[in-house]
Amino acid sequence: MKALIMMLKNTNNGTFHPIMYFESPLPGPENENSVTRYKSKGHHTSGFESREKALEEANNIEVKLKETLYSSVTKELEGDLEWDGEGIPADIQIRAKS
Repeated sequence: MKALIMMLKNTNNGTFHPIMYFESPLPGPENENSVTRYKSKGHHTSGFESREKALEEANNIEVKLKETLYSSVTKELEGDLEWDGEGIPADIQIRAKS
Protein backbone atom coordinates (compact mmCIF):
# COMPACT_ATOMS: atom_id res chain seq x y z
CA MET A 1 0.00 0.00 0.00
CA LYS A 2 1.06 3.58 -0.63
CA ALA A 3 0.73 6.70 1.47
CA LEU A 4 1.27 10.41 0.84
CA ILE A 5 2.01 13.15 3.39
CA MET A 6 1.36 16.82 2.64
CA MET A 7 0.97 20.01 4.70
CA LEU A 8 -2.16 22.01 5.43
CA LYS A 9 -1.96 25.64 6.43
CA ASN A 10 -4.89 26.95 8.43
CA THR A 11 -5.36 30.41 6.91
CA ASN A 12 -7.52 31.57 9.85
CA ASN A 13 -4.95 31.08 12.59
CA GLY A 14 -1.68 30.41 10.73
CA THR A 15 -1.09 26.90 12.07
CA PHE A 16 0.40 24.02 10.09
CA HIS A 17 -1.07 20.53 10.00
CA PRO A 18 0.53 17.44 8.44
CA ILE A 19 -2.14 15.55 6.48
CA MET A 20 -2.04 11.90 5.46
CA TYR A 21 -3.41 10.35 2.29
CA PHE A 22 -3.77 6.68 1.52
CA GLU A 23 -3.95 4.94 -1.82
CA SER A 24 -7.54 4.42 -2.98
CA PRO A 25 -7.70 2.72 -6.37
CA LEU A 26 -9.97 4.14 -9.03
CA PRO A 27 -12.87 1.97 -10.18
CA GLY A 28 -12.17 -0.44 -13.02
CA PRO A 29 -9.22 -2.66 -13.90
CA GLU A 30 -6.08 -1.42 -12.17
CA ASN A 31 -3.85 -2.11 -15.18
CA GLU A 32 -5.85 0.43 -17.23
CA ASN A 33 -5.18 3.31 -14.82
CA SER A 34 -2.05 5.38 -15.38
CA VAL A 35 -2.60 7.32 -12.14
CA THR A 36 -2.82 6.62 -8.43
CA ARG A 37 -5.61 8.20 -6.43
CA TYR A 38 -4.98 9.16 -2.80
CA LYS A 39 -7.75 10.10 -0.35
CA SER A 40 -7.06 12.09 2.80
CA LYS A 41 -7.65 10.08 5.96
CA GLY A 42 -6.47 12.32 8.76
CA HIS A 43 -4.51 15.36 9.78
CA HIS A 44 -2.82 16.62 12.92
CA THR A 45 -5.89 18.30 14.38
CA SER A 46 -4.32 20.82 16.75
CA GLY A 47 -1.51 21.68 14.35
CA PHE A 48 1.70 23.57 15.04
CA GLU A 49 2.47 27.27 15.26
CA SER A 50 5.69 26.83 13.27
CA ARG A 51 6.10 25.05 9.96
CA GLU A 52 9.40 23.64 11.25
CA LYS A 53 7.64 21.76 14.08
CA ALA A 54 4.99 20.51 11.64
CA LEU A 55 7.75 19.19 9.33
CA GLU A 56 9.27 17.30 12.27
CA GLU A 57 5.89 15.69 12.90
CA ALA A 58 5.53 14.83 9.19
CA ASN A 59 8.86 12.98 9.47
CA ASN A 60 7.58 11.11 12.55
CA ILE A 61 4.41 10.16 10.69
CA GLU A 62 6.49 8.84 7.80
CA VAL A 63 8.47 6.57 10.13
CA LYS A 64 5.30 5.25 11.78
CA LEU A 65 3.62 4.53 8.44
CA LYS A 66 6.68 2.67 7.15
CA GLU A 67 6.67 0.54 10.32
CA THR A 68 3.13 -0.59 9.56
CA LEU A 69 1.50 -1.58 6.26
CA TYR A 70 2.80 1.10 3.94
CA SER A 71 5.55 -0.01 1.58
CA SER A 72 5.79 3.41 -0.03
CA VAL A 73 5.44 6.76 1.72
CA THR A 74 5.89 9.92 -0.31
CA LYS A 75 6.24 13.34 1.29
CA GLU A 76 5.30 16.43 -0.71
CA LEU A 77 6.07 19.26 1.66
CA GLU A 78 7.42 22.01 -0.59
CA GLY A 79 4.19 24.00 -0.48
CA ASP A 80 1.10 24.16 1.69
CA LEU A 81 -2.51 23.30 0.97
CA GLU A 82 -4.61 26.23 2.18
CA TRP A 83 -7.47 25.41 4.54
CA ASP A 84 -9.77 27.87 6.28
CA GLY A 85 -9.87 25.75 9.44
CA GLU A 86 -13.58 25.04 9.04
CA GLY A 87 -14.98 21.53 8.76
CA ILE A 88 -12.99 18.47 7.75
CA PRO A 89 -10.27 19.13 5.17
CA ALA A 90 -11.23 16.13 3.00
CA ASP A 91 -9.18 16.01 -0.18
CA ILE A 92 -8.21 13.78 -3.09
CA GLN A 93 -4.82 13.83 -4.78
CA ILE A 94 -4.04 12.22 -8.14
CA ARG A 95 -0.48 11.27 -9.10
CA ALA A 96 1.01 9.62 -12.19
CA LYS A 97 2.12 6.07 -11.52
CA SER A 98 5.88 5.74 -11.44
